[in-house]
Amino acid sequence: MRLNEEGPLLDKRDQTMLQKRALASQSRVKDLDDKFVLCDPLPDPNDEKDLTTFITLWREGKDKTLADCKNNCQTAEDVIKAINKILVEAKSQYDYPKIRWCQAYIEEIRAITKKKFDDISADVLTYIENYTEFTEEELEAARKMPVGQKKQEGRSKQEFTL
Repeated sequence: MRLNEEGPLLDKRDQTMLQKRALASQSRVKDLDDKFVLCDPLPDPNDEKDLTTFITLWREGKDKTLADCKNNCQTAEDVIKAINKILVEAKSQYDYPKIRWCQAYIEEIRAITKKKFDDISADVLTYIENYTEFTEEELEAARKMPVGQKKQEGRSKQEFTL
């Protein structure tokens, strides 16, 4: 019953918020884009063309090392952080299409991040013997160790860490 009584008030509030959002967007004037002033290399999430270009180039590119993958994924998280700011503003303004837009891009970027980590992990595990096998020089150095020190018994290293 209470919800039925408050229904018209909520509708009126939503309409007022939509009108205020339209007035706020009309009153915003920017002399220079903040991205150029700050020399920010990240794509501008407000510019969909810039955002889709970033996503496409990142998706199609191959990370050569785990460090490259980590750095690129950190850049993607910085982009998600910027999109989250837009998402918060959209939620406060009841801009449902913009909310769905933000959520879709966040999901897409997170899916790419997951795929990138899967790909680089598969690559590392495929060539793990390069990281875990002793070279001939390392084996020779272990054989020449004094009697009191621990000698290496096989070709495998004791511990594998990146």
